[in-house]
Amino acid sequence: MAEIKNLLKKYNLRAFKSYSQHFAVEPKLIQWHLEYSGLQRDDVVVEIGAGLGTLTKYLAKKAKKVIAIESDQKLVEVLQNELSVYQNIEIIPEDILKLDSKIFDGTKIISNPPYKISSPLTFKIIKTSYILSLMSYQKEFAARMYAQPGSRQYGRLSLGIQYYANVEYLKVIPRGYFHPIPKIDSALIRLMPCVPPFEIIDKDDFFDFVRILFSFRNKVVEHALNLYLKRTSSKELEKNKLINIPFGNQRVFQLSLQQFYELYQFLT
Repeated sequence: MAEIKNLLKKYNLRAFKSYSQHFAVEPKLIQWHLEYSGLQRDDVVVEIGAGLGTLTKYLAKKAKKVIAIESDQKLVEVLQNELSVYQNIEIIPEDILKLDSKIFDGTKIISNPPYKISSPLTFKIIKTSYILSLMSYQKEFAARMYAQPGSRQYGRLSLGIQYYANVEYLKVIPRGYFHPIPKIDSALIRLMPCVPPFEIIDKDDFFDFVRILFSFRNKVVEHALNLYLKRTSSKELEKNKLINIPFGNQRVFQLSLQQFYELYQFLT
């Protein structure tokens, strides 16, 4: 905490909660990042939202190279000054969502990124050839990432992430591990690439189907499919087809990824 406050005072800075700026101040959190990433000397690491470089310098001591991405130009100045002694750190002053996703190929992503970009950032990562992603998320968002069918947190986010990656919920991160202190606790999540359980030709169409069906999450599947078709094509299922709908009496939020795919095939 003293180091963070000294840096903020030195550069006449303060964190903005509206920008999701929360700096890690607890050594345990840095230790967890190093431990659960299995960092090796030949690894290339991408850190999103490098901030004041608190984690960055420890990554640089363990990895072959660290690509530190920071969109706040004032913080970029801090990184350039404070980390100049490290020859294996590349600082990129850009918005990660605007960079080519190839930056993740062959890397380990280890960071505490701004929570406001959690969803688009995660999906950008898991569609690449990354090695591992170890990041902190707001606790409620993290619960949705690994939620299972039938649970309150289960939804299209769960399905989308679990199609592309294995999700591990590692640690609860107390809110006091950051400065300024966020309103809720966080969680440390590790994502590893996985072989999709089935191949989808048109992924955008399938996940759009999932998105719309989850807007009727508490309805039985038979009713939800009719509402889906009314919304998308102004057609109802033929009566003779109603009796053949897979999982027709189950609720939408009870369906597994495989069952969603079977329903999608049933319609298409």
